[in-house]
Amino acid sequence: MLISIKGIFKEGVAHPAEEVEGREGQSVIIMFLEEDLDEKESEQEAAWDALTQLVDNCAVETGVRDLAHQHDHYLYGKTKQE
Repeated sequence: MLISIKGIFKEGVAHPAEEVEGREGQSVIIMFLEEDLDEKESEQEAAWDALTQLVDNCAVETGVRDLAHQHDHYLYGKTKQE
């Protein structure tokens, strides 16, 4: 299994940005990222966060649990699918 974790390399030592449990002594590959890639990734994360927030703000509670699966039934009156 491959796990990717951001961090910073300082004074010859890699420091992960988040806590990593259960990996003590495990081999790693360190890949250095160009700064502009970090900025682009940060912009993409901000865009996804904004989209997620918009979807959450526009969500409407219908009380219908099978709405996505049975949308033709609820929209057009068709027979429910199995």
